[in-house]
Amino acid sequence: MERTDTQADDSREQLRQQYREQISQYKSANAELADVAWTLSELEQQISALEAELAEHEDKHLARRIRDLRRWRSSLEDSVLRQMYRAEEIAGEVAQLRTALNQE
Repeated sequence: MERTDTQADDSREQLRQQYREQISQYKSANAELADVAWTLSELEQQISALEAELAEHEDKHLARRIRDLRRWRSSLEDSVLRQMYRAEEIAGEVAQLRTALNQE
């Protein structure tokens, strides 16, 4: 009987540890998303300003810079989507662990 209680305590502690780790990963994923969202916002402002400048006068270097920024923006958008899916996956894992902890 004592061995079963010890095993149950060990199992519960392992669940708690997994839960803490997943919460930490979830917080990190959300922080990364916030950083990339801020970068995307800044990038959008840069692109808009450069496009306005390009509309006033043609400049090959400026047009190339805009193309480069658009490619970077596209890459960041892809990254955001991957990170969002990962954050959702982690949130699901956290919910499952929370449910398991509440059942014990």
